[in-house]
Amino acid sequence: MEGYAIGLAVGLGAGIAIGISIGKKHKPWSELTAGERKTRIISIAAGGVVFVAGVVVFLIRLIF
Repeated sequence: MEGYAIGLAVGLGAGIAIGISIGKKHKPWSELTAGERKTRIISIAAGGVVFVAGVVVFLIRLIF
């Protein structure tokens, strides 16, 4: 159980740090081309799916 808490804390910290560093380098939405907008939407959706899958796996492993 202790390992889960450490892994969760490290993962959240790393994810927040990466998100902040990447987010500062992006152009505003109004300056993006159609292809860049599509790429950004796909990457955000993929990140959301991976996040939800990770939470589900974490909870399943925690229960069983």
